[in-house]
Amino acid sequence: MKLQDCLLFKNTRVDLNKIEVKEYPNNYTFAMESDVSKSIGIVLEGKVLIKAYSLGGSNFTLNCIEQGQIFGDILIFSNDHNTFPGALVTQGKTKIALIPNKVFEKFLFNDNDLLRNFLRLLSDKSYALNYKSRLLGQDSVRDKILFYLFHQKRIQKSSVIHLNMTKEELANQLFIQRPSLSRELAKMKKDKIIDYDRYTITIKK
Repeated sequence: MKLQDCLLFKNTRVDLNKIEVKEYPNNYTFAMESDVSKSIGIVLEGKVLIKAYSLGGSNFTLNCIEQGQIFGDILIFSNDHNTFPGALVTQGKTKIALIPNKVFEKFLFNDNDLLRNFLRLLSDKSYALNYKSRLLGQDSVRDKILFYLFHQKRIQKSSVIHLNMTKEELANQLFIQRPSLSRELAKMKKDKIIDYDRYTITIKK
């Protein structure tokens, strides 16, 4: 993906030739939890996982930043909450464009279209965070699965939900253990609530 194809820069006048692009190998940690965010990052290739670790040493994925998405955006103007909530780890060979915060601020103040795009993306991220908060508030593993499925049904406009992730990644998104997800999916299939295969989950009732 090229920088000019990112929604952030749609119809803007930013000189993209001056933006630094770095390449990272798979499973590379380029920022640690509690590191201060000093740049806006844009994923051009691969994925970036935000991983947190429990006191027991296990890890879980807080978020997955995919191609075209940005990170560091909600931290840029905060003095008290400008550190990463988890470690930033690449998934696959990854290219990231990095814009120092001070440079990006100048871009924003000099380009109304960039400011508008930035605010729109922040609004979308706020909605996503609200969704995640509601997901975490579900009472049981089954409730979390159903909440996710009906949310995807609205997005995909179909009762056949196509998964663009592995079951392990789905478990991370639902903040549950992989074995717990598998057991509950099997129970829900037995109860004729859903059917599923490797790539889809179908809501039956």
